[in-house]
Amino acid sequence: MDTRTLLLGDWTPVVRDGIDVLRLVILGGAVVYAVNGRPGPAAVLATLGAVTVLARLVNLPRIYDLSVTAAMALQGFGETLGLYDEFVRFDDLVHFTLPMLTAPVIYIALARVEVVPDPREETHLPHYVGIAVVTAALGIAVGALWEIVEWRSDAWFGTALSEGNDDTNGDLVRDTLGSLAGAGLLVVWARFGWGSVRRIPGVNTHEEVIA
Repeated sequence: MDTRTLLLGDWTPVVRDGIDVLRLVILGGAVVYAVNGRPGPAAVLATLGAVTVLARLVNLPRIYDLSVTAAMALQGFGETLGLYDEFVRFDDLVHFTLPMLTAPVIYIALARVEVVPDPREETHLPHYVGIAVVTAALGIAVGALWEIVEWRSDAWFGTALSEGNDDTNGDLVRDTLGSLAGAGLLVVWARFGWGSVRRIPGVNTHEEVIA
């Protein structure tokens, strides 16, 4: 296996690249927890692993397939291994990196169903500004919805996800910063003319636009 194939993938039809390996680690973790009689962590990893499988099925560009898979691994193992409790700043890290990694993917998913313009369709400044605004807004909105989930979960199910107004506001600030970073990365992606579908090996140097 040459270096290009090792890095970019297309190893086999079943396990295409290192991203698939990470996917299998998440799903394997779910199996391990289930076998050891821990249904809670198993369910968390199984659910997040299913999200990564969906990302594979919709044939995202490699960088965004990696973004989704890495985000789900960070969230899943952070929960199951107790990293939120062990490391004070782990929650801050997650609230920045998850919007940064997932907000562009949400935009691309909407582009795939023609709700918003594909990143490769236009090449002028207003198009890039529109991509940035919509992507940032999507990430911020998802962060706000999650804070609502935490608030209602604490009230209805007796969880302790929210630690007060300061914690909520701090999370929203980090969500916003992460979303802005993700929006900037997607604009760079669009500027180079890359599209919304995984590159076809050996055929083109850019990502294909049509699924």
